[in-house]
Amino acid sequence: MHWILQTNLFREHEWDRLVSTLEQFGLPHSVHKVVPFVGELEPLPVLRHEKAVCFGSYSMRHAARTHGWTPGVYDLFDQDFRAQVAAWGDRMLNADSRVMAFEDVRLAQPTFLRPIDDSKYFAGRVFDPDEFETWRRQVCDLEEDHGTSLSPTTQVQLCMPKTIHAEYRFWVVDGRIATKSVYKLGRRVVYATDVDARLDRFVMDAVADWQPHRAFVIDVCDTPEGPRIVEINTINSAGFYAGDVQRIVAALEEMEA
Repeated sequence: MHWILQTNLFREHEWDRLVSTLEQFGLPHSVHKVVPFVGELEPLPVLRHEKAVCFGSYSMRHAARTHGWTPGVYDLFDQDFRAQVAAWGDRMLNADSRVMAFEDVRLAQPTFLRPIDDSKYFAGRVFDPDEFETWRRQVCDLEEDHGTSLSPTTQVQLCMPKTIHAEYRFWVVDGRIATKSVYKLGRRVVYATDVDARLDRFVMDAVADWQPHRAFVIDVCDTPEGPRIVEINTINSAGFYAGDVQRIVAALEEMEA
């Protein structure tokens, strides 16, 4: 495939690993700036293959759709929290979440909050009630902007915080785990490749029941109740952590061959 890359998005070492992999495999690629929100590329790529895949900000899906690139972006926007919990049920960490419009949220205690889809409107985390109410008023005083950023009607999920021992990322391509990485131990950010095999089995059991796309990222965690699914992410926009970039590239190329 022709790999369309966004400049200045990934961490320097992640960028170096991706570009060196493409060069090592002799895969055509080009680097572009991405116009925020609308996702248009500057300059437009001149494709050297009939298939093209984008790696960069989630907004690149707009350019991929406009120009008809295949596969473009493995877009998860429609596979929101409601679809995930319908498929995976109590295996979801926050299966007990309530879903409502951002403007309707009122917090009485510290609460976990995030958008229900892979929109990147804001990062999910625990919000203090006073902090959130100040932010909610600011957002809800603004006019809607046609879905390109957070608005009063954005659907969000909220639930009580959970105890998490460790967090892991798995790259799933064509029904198989391409690579994996630890990214958090307790509250410490730790990137490592040493992932317990029981997490592999947990992920593969979930994938056997449902896959939101042919290629995606699934974040899982270890809790006092056992492994749970934190969220899914679009593989085109997910950080690599300690994941093996060569395996990701090779898996995608093999799937699209």
